[in-house]
Amino acid sequence: MRLLPLFAALAMTACTAQAQDPSGVDWELLAIDGQAVDIPATLTIDALGNVSGKAPCNRYGGRNLAALPELKLGGIAATRMACDRLAEEQTYFDALSAMTRLDRVTDRTLVLTGPDGRSMEFADDRMSSLTRCATCPPKE
Repeated sequence: MRLLPLFAALAMTACTAQAQDPSGVDWELLAIDGQAVDIPATLTIDALGNVSGKAPCNRYGGRNLAALPELKLGGIAATRMACDRLAEEQTYFDALSAMTRLDRVTDRTLVLTGPDGRSMEFADDRMSSLTRCATCPPKE
């Protein structure tokens, strides 16, 4: 019976590690620099550090060259389809390339941060009634 507390502690550690692991989720962009945005973009991170997703017009992929939670995105490649949201796509890629850290702040929220207070917030389901922007100022 002395092992029961040890097993409980190990199980809680495993659950915490799993809750912090950002892989296996198609994260949907919610906000950039604390401002909610309506830019249809996703981010997926796999266990090997590969990054991929869909920006407003194009699919993209790349590699995180650092160990999580640190980010150092190297050479993001994207398809070259034209659409009427290329300016939003450039905003997304500019912000993404500036991010240097990734934190899964809740089971539903992923926040990337960069220098000078820059941030990008993603949710597992941006349209869910449970989704709240953690980096946005409170509404008055």
